[in-house]
Amino acid sequence: MKNSEGMKKRTVVAFERDASFFVQRGVRLAQRSEYEKAIKYFRRAVELEPTNANCLCHLASVLAEIGQFSESNDILHQIVEQTEPGMVEVYFYLANNYANMEDYQMAEEMALRYLQESVDGTFALEAEELLDYIYFELDIPPRGLEEESDNLHFKHEQARKSLEDGRFLEATELLQEVIQADDDFTPAWNNLALAYYYVGDFNRAMQTIEETLARDPGNLHALCNLAVLLSHHNRTGELAPLLEQLRKTVPLHHEQLYKLATTLGVLGQHKEAFRLYRRLFRFWGQHDACTYHYAAISAYQCGHQEQAIRWWQRAKQLDPDTGIADYYLHMVKEREEGNSIHEIPYQYQIPFKGSAFEHVEWTRSDELKSDPMIRASLLWAMQHGTAEVKKMVIQTLALIGDDEAEEALRRFCRTADDEYLLKLALVALSQMGAALPYEVGAFTVGEEADHVADCIRTCLSREEHAELRRWALLVWSAYCQYREDPPKTRKPEAWVAALEYLYGKLTSGKVTQKSLAAKYGLSQPTIAKCAKEISALDLHKF
Repeated sequence: MKNSEGMKKRTVVAFERDASFFVQRGVRLAQRSEYEKAIKYFRRAVELEPTNANCLCHLASVLAEIGQFSESNDILHQIVEQTEPGMVEVYFYLANNYANMEDYQMAEEMALRYLQESVDGTFALEAEELLDYIYFELDIPPRGLEEESDNLHFKHEQARKSLEDGRFLEATELLQEVIQADDDFTPAWNNLALAYYYVGDFNRAMQTIEETLARDPGNLHALCNLAVLLSHHNRTGELAPLLEQLRKTVPLHHEQLYKLATTLGVLGQHKEAFRLYRRLFRFWGQHDACTYHYAAISAYQCGHQEQAIRWWQRAKQLDPDTGIADYYLHMVKEREEGNSIHEIPYQYQIPFKGSAFEHVEWTRSDELKSDPMIRASLLWAMQHGTAEVKKMVIQTLALIGDDEAEEALRRFCRTADDEYLLKLALVALSQMGAALPYEVGAFTVGEEADHVADCIRTCLSREEHAELRRWALLVWSAYCQYREDPPKTRKPEAWVAALEYLYGKLTSGKVTQKSLAAKYGLSQPTIAKCAKEISALDLHKF
């Protein structure tokens, strides 16, 4: 036996697996049509190099192969809009995806865009053949190449993505612009009705649907939207004949079939929905996890439990990370054990426990920003909720703090007739760092008063001052509304010092006018005068 001195030293080399390793494995799996495994490898490559356009392209390609065209398109749009704008072949991939989704307007737009960017490109001949199919086979008049800024289809697609992401106010503005430019653009009318519905503006939603049907009486999307709205308003007399009409409808296209199936499911017509989903899967192949989830709900609600389980298992394969399919599979098991199960809503999420707003209280802000259903619930409640619910919504919008939340608060301020809620909305805007609107409902906030609000945020910006800052902004807003004329604010710091002094008195804090005078470089009488004026309010309310 050799002793240890005679043995050669061995070096252990770490096996580094970079993005290219996972791409190569994914390509081999895709070539063998093992798409689910390939997707896992491509997703891992994207995790390692999220801005690598090649990795993203491979992932989008395989997603398209299994029929997940919507997610594939999201990735492709990310490439040309953010990651690699010069990768013009992506427009051809988008054109093919949209053609498979039977969205021929966007397919045409993307094919034209590809030819515009690369006349002699690798896929030029295929792009021209696709356009020939669209124009001649579907009897659509051909168009010339256009600038993106003038293209309504591009703007409509932006609006559609905004709707999917829960940015309903942004979608509303984009869709209004599309319709103003071309009032015959029917898909924009349908999506505008949905946008109004999601934000709780039911009157405008109904007006938009009626306008759409006046232009196109048989439009299936508009009829489905009308049925949901009639159901919401309990207008059963009008709903019954419309439901009968929808049951007899035979959709010819993928999107129409999906729309009708989901609408009938939402309206409690689960047997009809189940029949349509089965037809959808029979004739149009692979779908995303959300569609399998909705189909599973329809199957479960009308007693086809084994089929529901199979569809939820399929949804789990396609979307294993959210836990949604796992939740419902567990629900089925609970029912088998004798536990009662409530009606399942046609929503791709785990149900709220209690009201939507109880859920909002514990949800992380990043979830609030990304969940379209929560956003829709918030905007709806701003229109139709009780005063207490509106208070919770205002606080939640302040937590979200993005442009959409700011716009929702500004719209509320313009129509608010409750002074307390208006003040809360103004405070929420201040907490978000947004400038206060000068015209708010029946009240007015002067520009000088806004300077004091800015000073409060600046002087009390530290984390330990968060509660004082919130209280000061609320009291200052109330004081501005209390006065008949705008307060004089030659020294904004004087009002901030007075508010800090009054807050200290209410909370038994050890703060004196003398210490505040030194802190802010003011005289004690100035602080005392401002504090006396603010004390005209009942400060214990705040």
